[in-house]
Amino acid sequence: MKTVSFRLNTVLAAVAGVSCLALVLARTFAPYMLLMPLVSIPNIAAVCVAAVVVDCYLDWKKPAPARSWVLTAVLAALTFWLLPWAAGLTDAGEALRVGVIGGLLFALIAFMFTGIRQKIASGPAGKGWLAYVSPAAAGFVLFLAFQAFIAVIL
Repeated sequence: MKTVSFRLNTVLAAVAGVSCLALVLARTFAPYMLLMPLVSIPNIAAVCVAAVVVDCYLDWKKPAPARSWVLTAVLAALTFWLLPWAAGLTDAGEALRVGVIGGLLFALIAFMFTGIRQKIASGPAGKGWLAYVSPAAAGFVLFLAFQAFIAVIL
C-alpha cells in the first residue's frame, strides 16, 4: 500500500499565501485609482495551476505520488476559505463560497494534471529538453482550458 502524500496541499497553501500577500501589499502601496484583481474563479484557477506545476517541478524524476482526492479537496477548500479571509480580501460569506469553489476546482485541476504528468513521464516528452518545458506548457494549456470552461458555465 502506498503512502498518501499531502505535499501538494502544502505547495498550494504556500502559493495561495504568497499571492494573498502580494495582493495585500499591492493594495497597500498602490495608488487608490489602480484596479486590483479580485478573488474570482479565473484567479483561483491560476493559483491552482501554479501550485500543481510547482509541485511537479519539486519532485521531478519521481512518479506522481498516491493521493486521497477527497482529503485533497477538503484541505484545498480550507486553504481557499481561510487565506483570503485572513488577508482581508473577502468577507466571511464570500470566503466560504471561495473556499468551496476553490476546493473543487483544485481537486479537478490536480486530478487532470496528475494524468497529464503520468503521460508526460511515460512518453517521448519526458526525455531530453522537452522534459523541462512540458509541465509548464501543460499547466498553461490546462489554465486556458479552464478559462474556456468557465466562460461556458458563466
